[in-house]
Amino acid sequence: MKIDTDVKKIDELLNRGSEDIIDREHLKSALLSGKQLRIKLGIDPTGPKIHLGRSTVLFKLRDFQRLGHKIVLIIGNFTALVGDASDKDSRRPVITEEKIEENLRDYLSQIGKILNLEDIEIYYNKEWFGKMKLEEILKISMNFTAQQMIQRRNFKERWEEGKEIGLHELLYPMLQGYDSTVIKSDVEIGGFDQLFNLKTGRDMQKLYGQEPQDVMTLKMIYGLDGRKMSTSWGNVINISDEPNDMFGKLMSLRDELILDYFTCCTRLPMEEIDEYKEKLDNKDVNPKEIKKILAKAIIENFHPSEIAQSAEKEWENQFEEKELPSEIEEVVVSENEKNILDLLVEIGLSKSKGEARRVVEQGGVKIIRDGNTEVKNDWQETIKIEKGMIIQSGKRFFKRIG
Repeated sequence: MKIDTDVKKIDELLNRGSEDIIDREHLKSALLSGKQLRIKLGIDPTGPKIHLGRSTVLFKLRDFQRLGHKIVLIIGNFTALVGDASDKDSRRPVITEEKIEENLRDYLSQIGKILNLEDIEIYYNKEWFGKMKLEEILKISMNFTAQQMIQRRNFKERWEEGKEIGLHELLYPMLQGYDSTVIKSDVEIGGFDQLFNLKTGRDMQKLYGQEPQDVMTLKMIYGLDGRKMSTSWGNVINISDEPNDMFGKLMSLRDELILDYFTCCTRLPMEEIDEYKEKLDNKDVNPKEIKKILAKAIIENFHPSEIAQSAEKEWENQFEEKELPSEIEEVVVSENEKNILDLLVEIGLSKSKGEARRVVEQGGVKIIRDGNTEVKNDWQETIKIEKGMIIQSGKRFFKRIG
């Protein structure tokens, strides 16, 4: 494949959504040289779904791929057993091999929504770590010190706070770095919290007589509540979410996060994004209207544009025209009456009675019968079950009794 050395495209690749680049001038020179670079990304399958926070790195890989460079994807089915502590303030729970395999089941199909899988190299690092002898691991670890590892920010904070740091956690940067020597990467990219690990890869390559990789870290996008996007916090937007659900979540995004999402989760021209910024800064537009543009642009990453337009229309009908959704899932309840908490859990509108009780007490549960809407705020109430009645939980979730 011919390598694209267009200066404008390269400058955007280097600047858009990036935090740190080591060594920027070296990397720019390499991109302008016309040589095909090997661009590495390691992903540990610690969960079954890829959310937008993780997708930003995949979009950056796609930028490299479209310039003609070789993407090398390492699935960490071994390193996931150790657990990356880059963004953790406590020890990560141990994940089993069975859970890793389960998480991997749909991983590549999700990645394929962004990258052209036919033109990338894919490795599983258990291929080499599963065969490595303890003697080899000891030899590698002799090149690093405990002091080096403890100096990384989150380890240092945990040490000072008296929190546990597992010995296996100290090995993780070294293992990630060794991956770079195996596949001889020219560039490795990751989130900004990955900088320590990526720099360790440079050190490891030097030990093996290789040219040290350049590294690029990317800006973090935050979840719907302004915290780091995390499945355990439930503030995520998964790239496999249904379009209507994705649109609704994006419309609930905090206003201050709009521009970061445009920059990192879309590939709209930066000139266009700057225009939105100016309008928002000058209060020339309701942020809601800009969020609609954002939501459609993100959905169009994964679905045809007509699907994104349909999701917008559905949202407007429900929240601006105050109409019920055009499609409501139908469920069957065998009893004639049921406690409201049990009902919400049974039909899938709440994951637990505790969650159901919170929604009820907040006035978020409504029963719609024959066009009449009743707000339910007594969690001890028994609900009479009737065919055709609609139960609403929160603003966006509905079930119809069949």
